[in-house]
Order: sequence, then structure tokens, then C-alpha cells
Amino acid sequence: MDSIEHLGEATAAVITSVLEHLADLDVRTAWRNDTALDGRIATGALIVESGSGRHEFPAVASAGVSSVGLTLLPHDEQTILLTRHVSTARAQSLTERGWGGYADSSGNASLRAPGMLIEISGRRERGPGRAPTAAPFTRAGLPVTFALLLAGEQGQRPLQRELATISGASIGTVNRVVRALRERTPAMLDKENHVLRPAALENEWVAAYSTLQPHAWPEERYTSDIWNSPSDLLDAELPPGVLLGSELAAVRLGAPIRPAEALVHLPTTARREVIRQGRLRRADDGMVRIRPAFWDTSPAGADGLAPAPLLRADLLLEDDPRLDEIRAQLFGDDR
Repeated sequence: MDSIEHLGEATAAVITSVLEHLADLDVRTAWRNDTALDGRIATGALIVESGSGRHEFPAVASAGVSSVGLTLLPHDEQTILLTRHVSTARAQSLTERGWGGYADSSGNASLRAPGMLIEISGRRERGPGRAPTAAPFTRAGLPVTFALLLAGEQGQRPLQRELATISGASIGTVNRVVRALRERTPAMLDKENHVLRPAALENEWVAAYSTLQPHAWPEERYTSDIWNSPSDLLDAELPPGVLLGSELAAVRLGAPIRPAEALVHLPTTARREVIRQGRLRRADDGMVRIRPAFWDTSPAGADGLAPAPLLRADLLLEDDPRLDEIRAQLFGDDR
């Protein structure tokens, strides 16, 4: 990271905080400084490296930006704004004024590049002594948040130790996730671990998983001597814990598409058996895509298919307009 010591304290703090929040999402970040105006406004680039590659966003950084400043600061449709806090209304203003996205000190961000999407909103400015707001959406925290979402759909309110067992996370990680969700404003979790805003929490989970997946749960491709087409896996008796995702799950739910590939979420405990069952062989152009799962036993209510939050993320990660339409049909999701 280029030195930011010559910037004003507030602007430097904004850049540092943005980099820390993005690092919590398991992506590498850096700031390249170009110019500084009176120490209050800096222009440069936010550099983000993820499993999809290296992305460089032209950026303007300033602790505080007025509505007039949104118009007058130098920017185009690729330029992002780094600032202290971006509310929902301010995010809309940025879009209307032709900015390409943003990232703030509270952990909100809207960053889009080929193969990468970071979309987090609704986080308010943190006060002292609060739990890190990113805890539910880090690599370690995502399985816990996923377990909470599925438990909520089943009308359950699991204790922390139960969440640790279900998710495979440590009790310390579970406690950090629970505390962060309770301390959100408005809260996302009550004292009995009931999810209060499931739609909003699912949206944030989908965005975080979509960002982390290429790095945290990288896929492998295989050809099969048994399964001649992706649809063959729909009739296969796969081991417990193995879930069909993306196109196959969408077909099972009634989507009118012919799957071109087979995405399988595979827990470590079932890996050897599935490879033997399908007589799978590694191949860069193989139709069977194996993605490591973060569970060992089937999530509650899964019934062999990726649950809704995971399936939404699967379809989003395909970056296929055809599947965007399917996602909208299944989930009313127009993003």
C-alpha cells in the first residue's frame, strides 16, 4: 500500500478502515495514491485481488462529501467513492450522479468487476466497544450465518453451542457472529437467536459468499465415465450432505432450462465416494464442477438441493443473463 501519511488524518483513516473491512472478506486490498487536495481529498486507486483476479478501481477518498461534492468531484462511471459512511439514500445519489460504486468505513460497499461482486449495505457507523460488523460475513462467520438463516426458516432458535455443532465453527466465532448481528441497528438477531430481518440478512450473506467463494471454496472440474450429461446427476443417489447447485437445482425446482454443467456442493466426508460413484477424472473442461461445502451433514430442509441463499449465490456467480432470468423467477431477485 502506498503511503497515506501525508493525507489528512480523517481521509487516511477512511482509506485504512475500508481496506480492513474488505480484508475481512478474504480479499487482498491496497491503495495507490495519486494526488491529495489540501489533505482532505485524495485521488488514486483501490486495488482488490480475489479468486477472479486483480481489479483496480479509480477512486476518490474523502471523510465527508456533500451532495454538491458528489457532482463536482472528478469521477466517471468507473470511479468509486471511499468515505466515512454511505447510507441507502446516499448510495442512490451516487448512482444517479454517475459514480461506479463505493466503500465506506462502516463496512458498506458496492464494487463490481468481471467475476467479482461485493454488495453490502445497511451498516451504520460503529460506536466504540461494538463487535466487528463484518464477523457474520467472513470466511469463518458465513457458515454460522447460513445456519441461522436455515434455522429461522425452520422456526428454530438454536443455542450458540448448537450453532457451533451445525456450522462446524468454533464457539468463539459463533459468539462473535451472534453479537454482531444483535448489535446491528436495527438488530438482525434477538436474544433467543431468532433472525429478525431474514431477507436483509440473506441478501448480505449472498453478497459475501459470492465475493469469497472463488478464494475460500475453489472449484475443481471433472469428466465422468458414468454421467454422460449434467441431468444424469438429477437421478443419481448421492451420499448424504451432497447438494446439487446452480442449474441442476434450478431445474429440480421447475426452471425451464437445459443444464450445461453440473455444480455439486461436496463435503469433505463424501468426496471419495462421489469420485468413485461417478468415476470422475480431473479435466479443465469437465462438465462436473465440484465445490467444497462448509458442512458435513445436509443442512436442515435441504432435500438434496442447495438451500435458497446458496442457490441464489450459485446463480449469481454464473454471470449468465439466462440464469439471471431464472434467479428472478425463483426468488424475485432482479440483481
